[in-house]
Amino acid sequence: MNLNKFIILFLITSCTVTTNEEKILKKNEIIDKKGRYFQKSVTDISPIEDYEIDLTVSEKFNIDNDIKGINISHKLLPIPSVVKVSDPNNLSNYLIARNVKTNNNFRFSVSSEIVNKLNVKTNIFLEYLKDESINLRKVVDSKEESVIKMDSTIISTEILEDEQSGVSSKLDYSKIESLEAKIEKYKNIIQIDIYDELSSAKLQTNKIKNLGLFIEEIDDKIVVFAGPFTDNDINLKIDFLIKNGYLNAKTYP
Repeated sequence: MNLNKFIILFLITSCTVTTNEEKILKKNEIIDKKGRYFQKSVTDISPIEDYEIDLTVSEKFNIDNDIKGINISHKLLPIPSVVKVSDPNNLSNYLIARNVKTNNNFRFSVSSEIVNKLNVKTNIFLEYLKDESINLRKVVDSKEESVIKMDSTIISTEILEDEQSGVSSKLDYSKIESLEAKIEKYKNIIQIDIYDELSSAKLQTNKIKNLGLFIEEIDDKIVVFAGPFTDNDINLKIDFLIKNGYLNAKTYP
């Protein structure tokens, strides 16, 4: 008799626990659906105080085939950061690389592409670029999804490479019925900067017009964009722009 009571009590307790777990899961699902546009993108980013360092050194490297493009992984540098990597025997032969996170245990690893481009054998000369790194961190940290209020704002667009005297075509965002549609329109687009006049925008961005520039007039300001780029290429383009003085370059929206 006591055994039967125990079995019944065990079954009731088990059902109660399962029910509570289901409630917790459902609650989390609701929170996720309501708050998803306010969640930060999943990124590896070091605290700002980690950027207050100096590193200039010639160091032995390891080739990591999991590192692609012009990227390195150095355990003493913050993530992300910008580094000048050079041939120790010819410092004029250099590349601007990005420090990324890896799972290997080597202190300093590089992509095979860097080794091939620099034609190095054992060592690479490293120079940590502090200002550029802090700016890159701001760009990565700003990659946060947010709810955008859709209204009937009139936005005008013009290709910078053309010889128009004014802004040409218009888009009415009141016709775009969903947030996802706007995000998809600007997928992999970089906002270069905001200017007061069209002539100034053209002048200031003339040297990077090969990036596929276009502009939009928003709130009486001229906003210059570039792209679209591939997922693997967009961060390299932002690194390039920041290095060349376009410190406000960032992904859009």
